[in-house]
Amino acid sequence: MGAKTITLIFVATAALTLSAASKADPIVIEVLSGSENPATLGGFTLTEFDDVAIPAEGCGPYFDGVYSTASPISGDVKFETQGGDPLCMSVQDPDWWEHDQGNVFTTSVTWVELIMPENTRAFTLWVGANMTGRGWIEANDGNGYTTRQYFGGSTGIALGDGKTPGFGAYTAGSCSAITRIVVEPFEWGTGNFAINQDPCVSVPEPGMLGLLGLGLLGLALTRRRIAQADAVPYS
Repeated sequence: MGAKTITLIFVATAALTLSAASKADPIVIEVLSGSENPATLGGFTLTEFDDVAIPAEGCGPYFDGVYSTASPISGDVKFETQGGDPLCMSVQDPDWWEHDQGNVFTTSVTWVELIMPENTRAFTLWVGANMTGRGWIEANDGNGYTTRQYFGGSTGIALGDGKTPGFGAYTAGSCSAITRIVVEPFEWGTGNFAINQDPCVSVPEPGMLGLLGLGLLGLALTRRRIAQADAVPYS
């Protein structure tokens, strides 16, 4: 194998390494333990939401609903239907909700999308229902990656009166952002939010740095072999 071929191989390896490091990592969903939001999730520090102040002209039949709730950091979490239309969520404290802390947003719609504010790296929420059932929670990022967690039924994550499981979604890569969280049980509520919106800091993974180092070492060795070959006198 000639020196030129070796050089091309190492250059290609380095290029692939840089390309892989620049791609967003997937989203992780964890089932929360206890009854309160954790201080950190996936290495991200969380800030809990303030209680919602119902506007003078709230939405819904009893004017007790909102279309969004403000993040304690910046922007809003917006509520939308599966078709992308604004969804009015009542702010209540139903008897079947297990926890006392944090606002509870309820609806009779079986598919609700929570549109995340900019730079959402981690988000926690609790899901409850007024009857035994099952459903799923799904987190999405801006690069089209989706991950899903099922609950209720035979999953071991109980749902129903007095059973309000918690879920935390976070990005495994520091520059990936959660853009949307979908919750799909029946006759349900979600609430007690917490969020992280750290700025993007791109740090290649240790494995990527190792591969890049090997590529650079290979280039150095190749140049050294070429220099040694040029130094050998012709007979």
